[in-house]
Amino acid sequence: MAFPFYAALRELLPEAELVLIGRRWVSDLAPPWFDEIINLEGKNLRNEDLKALRALRFDAGFTLSPSFRSAWLLKRLGVTQRFGFASDMRSWLLTRPKNPERREPYNRFEHRSLAYLRLLNQWLPAGSLAEDIFERFRDVRLDAQPVAPIEKKYGLAKSAERIIIGPGSTAASKKYPASHHIRALELMRARHPHLQIVLLGAPIDQHDADIILRHFAADKKTTVFSLCGKTTLTEAHALISSARFVVANDSGIAHLTSLTATPLITFNGMGRRQETGPLTASKVMFDLDLPCSPCFAKVCPRRDAPLECLTGILPERVAEAGLALLRVKAGKTAR
Repeated sequence: MAFPFYAALRELLPEAELVLIGRRWVSDLAPPWFDEIINLEGKNLRNEDLKALRALRFDAGFTLSPSFRSAWLLKRLGVTQRFGFASDMRSWLLTRPKNPERREPYNRFEHRSLAYLRLLNQWLPAGSLAEDIFERFRDVRLDAQPVAPIEKKYGLAKSAERIIIGPGSTAASKKYPASHHIRALELMRARHPHLQIVLLGAPIDQHDADIILRHFAADKKTTVFSLCGKTTLTEAHALISSARFVVANDSGIAHLTSLTATPLITFNGMGRRQETGPLTASKVMFDLDLPCSPCFAKVCPRRDAPLECLTGILPERVAEAGLALLRVKAGKTAR
């Protein structure tokens, strides 16, 4: 969701030297518009890097995260102007004292990517709005690495019918049930028996991936691979770029599809899709829009029908959406 901001920042400040500071596993997927990338070791900056960065005397710094730690880092670096969201008791760490945008809330019933772009208001051309920039950059793409070396590294055969499944997420209330994933995959495989299924995600997603793997383990004709916790973000991006489509929960895997031309099938559970839905141009988003949604709870609070917002999405509907995407892609290839 930060990529529209990155692209706009580079265009609005073409002569600026841009430095990205972030955790190594995240900055692995950094766009090419930065002049330098500084990797955090864990959550902290090494003392030698902190001293070197202070010596650069940054004119401006942006923290897209609402965390206290990120705003405190900008303060420690001695950044002259510090831009971010007034949350987590960190307003005093931000600057722009006479600017009404100083207290920009993190959630304002608009897409998070648009909220990020509002941090650039003072650099927008006269008469322009953040909404204008958002429309221009919402479909920004990132060139993928060649996928062949990644296929070789993980033992994946080149496949014309590869699909990616993102079975996990950061919260239980965002996870489409593994049993539903399995049923949808069975229905798709019945029509496309040579389907290659690649499970992607973080190490914490391996439990959900194992449920799917165990189900298909007895079927020697089914090609299912779990790369959860094994790939870098750059490798995941390349595999997604090579796939027919992706089925993913509200997760980083879903958002990665926005940097590719790969269609996405996704689900909205506890969140508000208008704020954090993937920007992917071609997507099918299942959202039952129940009276209890959005609850923003990491664990479903309902006892009468737990996780109904996701369990109520029938796997037959998911399979139907996947089969439709396979038909469209196949039709384009045939022509």
